Amino acid sequence: MPPKQTDRKRPKQKPTSKPQKPPRQPSKQPRKPNTSNHDGSESPIDFNTPIPLQLQQLTLDIFKSALLPSNPASSASTSKETPEERELDTKTLIQTIKSHLYQRDFDSAFTDAGEDLLRAYALRWSAARALGYAGLFRGVLQWMRKECLARRKSVYSTKAVCIGGGAGAEIVALAGAWRALDFGLGVEDGLGQLSLEDEEEENKDETGNESQIEGRVKSVLSVAAVDIADWSGVVRRLEKTVASDAVPTLRSSEYQPPLVPVDGDGSGNGAFSVSFQRADILGMSEDQLKDVFLEANSSENALLVTLMFTLNELFSTSMAKTTGFLLRLSEILPSNAVLLVVDSPGSYSTLKMGKDKDGNPVERNYPMKFLLDHTLLSVAEGKWERIYTQDSRWWRRDAERLRYEVGEGAGLEDMRFQLHLYRRL
Repeated sequence: MPPKQTDRKRPKQKPTSKPQKPPRQPSKQPRKPNTSNHDGSESPIDFNTPIPLQLQQLTLDIFKSALLPSNPASSASTSKETPEERELDTKTLIQTIKSHLYQRDFDSAFTDAGEDLLRAYALRWSAARALGYAGLFRGVLQWMRKECLARRKSVYSTKAVCIGGGAGAEIVALAGAWRALDFGLGVEDGLGQLSLEDEEEENKDETGNESQIEGRVKSVLSVAAVDIADWSGVVRRLEKTVASDAVPTLRSSEYQPPLVPVDGDGSGNGAFSVSFQRADILGMSEDQLKDVFLEANSSENALLVTLMFTLNELFSTSMAKTTGFLLRLSEILPSNAVLLVVDSPGSYSTLKMGKDKDGNPVERNYPMKFLLDHTLLSVAEGKWERIYTQDSRWWRRDAERLRYEVGEGAGLEDMRFQLHLYRRL
């Protein structure tokens, strides 16, 4: 093989009197975040502002405290009256999950899995996704709030229905995004020095009334997770831990204020609440779907529906049933309801169309984005408008400052995804 160019001796250059240009220095100006829509127009939503770093760390601590044993918040969040929980063998459990996912055995990984396996999955995958989702939810909730106030609504209450959200990433991410918006915490604010009582005082004007300044409008957020697997134990633990004041800091000798407030009776049915329903969303009747999406909903409520890394799996399960579900959703949801879809970039599903000359089924691959747009914007023409779409986007963790130690094989990862946002007309 010829030697590499770097191995060859360079000939000596003759001196010259011509001045050499100094090497070009890279610009010190930070690159402006991309906020453009698919057609080049400016997006009405800011997806580039993450929740404050302190809230990100608290988010990770919540997963650790809720799902690992021997933590005060974890023991407080379980209904089992046992003084100690057995340790999770996170390494073995995560290897088992990876094996099931590699074989696309989703029944073993989720539907038929025991709570230990589901807890290990949430520790490994949901915690990192919650950080990535939180910035997206913050942008969407802030935009929905502006739209709601522009319509002069007297009460701001939001219901989020998370299809496939049993693993907890959406639940904790929505709590973090809602906390960041409702209390207006800046990136450099010290979360550890703030109590909820202090923040409530900050949200009042000089007359003692609630301030209506944008970004500090008090609101109510309820989250309903629907999933085919039994994530009830994981959801119960996370629900109680986001409202717990027993989540330890990294030093484990101090505790952090709760991520969200609860009622005085500790019921958790106050400003932030969570519910979980185990169900196959594709097998629900129209009346059952109405109960999921419209229960306790009124004209004063804003409605957010999320499909986070779920829609392509639904299409892969049944193209016909998933298309039918989206069309029924188009009929059921009220005007101004918002649909947020996040999935792996380049996701596609296979559809069998007719047969070849030998009588074999003909398969064709369709991008998930095409199927989604075709269903909502063509088949259900006039019922939806597309607010934002992006084929590929990155969320990158702050690897230097965030700490998450929950066992071997459960570290944080960056996330690449596609993003689509629609509004019901």
